Amino acid sequence: MTSTRHDCIACGAEQRLAFHYRNYDYFRCRRCGHVSTLPLPTPEQIDQHYKAQFMDGNYLLLLNDRGRYMPVYEGFVRALEKELSRKGESLAGKSVLDIGCFAGDLLAIMRDRGADVWGVELQSDAVAIANQQLPGRVLQSDVHCTEFPVMQFDVITFTGVIEHLLDPARFLGRVRDLVKPGGLILLQTPNSASLFARVLRKYWPPYAPVEHIHLFTERSLRALLEQHDFRVVETSQHWKKLPVSYVYNMFRNFGPEFHRLLKPAYGLLPRFAREAVLPFYIGEMIVVATRV
Repeated sequence: MTSTRHDCIACGAEQRLAFHYRNYDYFRCRRCGHVSTLPLPTPEQIDQHYKAQFMDGNYLLLLNDRGRYMPVYEGFVRALEKELSRKGESLAGKSVLDIGCFAGDLLAIMRDRGADVWGVELQSDAVAIANQQLPGRVLQSDVHCTEFPVMQFDVITFTGVIEHLLDPARFLGRVRDLVKPGGLILLQTPNSASLFARVLRKYWPPYAPVEHIHLFTERSLRALLEQHDFRVVETSQHWKKLPVSYVYNMFRNFGPEFHRLLKPAYGLLPRFAREAVLPFYIGEMIVVATRV
């Protein structure tokens, strides 16, 4: 056990060793419950990991099953529209930036709602695919949008992004600069205080070393957002409607223990059962916040 002190990136309190999993230590904050993977992976390790995942991993799975993932993106849009409607507004005419937009499918839905959409994505192959449906609207850049023109947006979305970052605080500072005062952000991320996380402990699927570095709780995420001038207006559990086959294959990368455990039973399922679309929840949250 290491004696080095580790302070929480969200509230500054001390993090203590919670468990060891797949060659990494996981430290949990005593105050807000935030979990960090330590030691932090190097940028080189992260780059190699994502290249492998795009070729034969969860990103390839998402790319091959884009059509079946669309209901998930529709759910994000409904969450945004719910908050906009409270203000008597809609997506029509809004400028929107999606950070980590992958193949641009979420942006395409918002474009069809009348939004002026832009996206940034790190992986060049995904950028090329995104620009096939959104010509010239998706730029290759890191999550800090260092290659992006100087402009501000009414709405910024980043789903499945913040848990991947070495420095979420720096990222949120950049998001604050990019969103207009009074504008909205929508993010989705695992909730390490969820019942699933507490029960499954280190076998909770979002505990995925290299890929997921910081696992927020609602409390820790709210604290970090408030430090960067955001006020949370809505938090909800994230239920995903996905085919059984998609979820099973996802366990290859997130929760490999469950993939091995379910393999015999999955092999006995008839095709219609494998393709059945069901609501799944593994302890993720959707958060909508406004810049104050």
